[in-house]
Amino acid sequence: MSKLNHTKPPNPPGDAGSDRTAALAALYQGEKTDASYVFNTAMAMMGIAVAYLLGAIPFVTKISEGPIAWLFLLLLPIPLWLVVAFHSLMTLNAMSHGISVRIIEDALFELSDLRVERDLVGSAAGDKIMDITQANIVHKVTTVVVYAGVGCLVIGFTAYTLYAARDIVRNEIVWASAIAGYSLLVVIVASSWIVGFRLINKGRSEIPKNVKGPADKEG
Repeated sequence: MSKLNHTKPPNPPGDAGSDRTAALAALYQGEKTDASYVFNTAMAMMGIAVAYLLGAIPFVTKISEGPIAWLFLLLLPIPLWLVVAFHSLMTLNAMSHGISVRIIEDALFELSDLRVERDLVGSAAGDKIMDITQANIVHKVTTVVVYAGVGCLVIGFTAYTLYAARDIVRNEIVWASAIAGYSLLVVIVASSWIVGFRLINKGRSEIPKNVKGPADKEG
């Protein structure tokens, strides 16, 4: 009596490729959704910071005339700096997600039948404008003007409130502590951007170059 063969038959041709494509597509959808959410949150926070800044400036004079004015003036820029610091984390997080999205898109592009250059498809097309590490000089300057402009407004507003509080604060230790505290915030936020860009550039350097689709490989 012959033994029954319980060996599982091999998968039909193409099943492994289909499973890989489906897995990549699902992973891509999740990463793209996360990246979009984080980026939109970062942009909303920048809007909140600018709105707070414009709304707080007219109240500096009124606060100077109120009770415990020195305390309110010294603390007035704090919410702005919290938003700016968290905005740096959210923006860098979105850019980090962008690296993940780019890697998955490269894998999907290799499986596609698209007969175009890789940088014309998906997030790579937008990165040429929005990503300061990849954009051309015009868009890099524009990005720097926007972010540097916001940074100058925040620092200028902080200096303005400290100047307005100078004649009210009688304790030199409190005055010096306020200056030291805001100077530390400047260093923290600047360091967040610098270290974040280094990590992102390191991640981008590990992405394979010259990704080709099936049509290019056949050629």
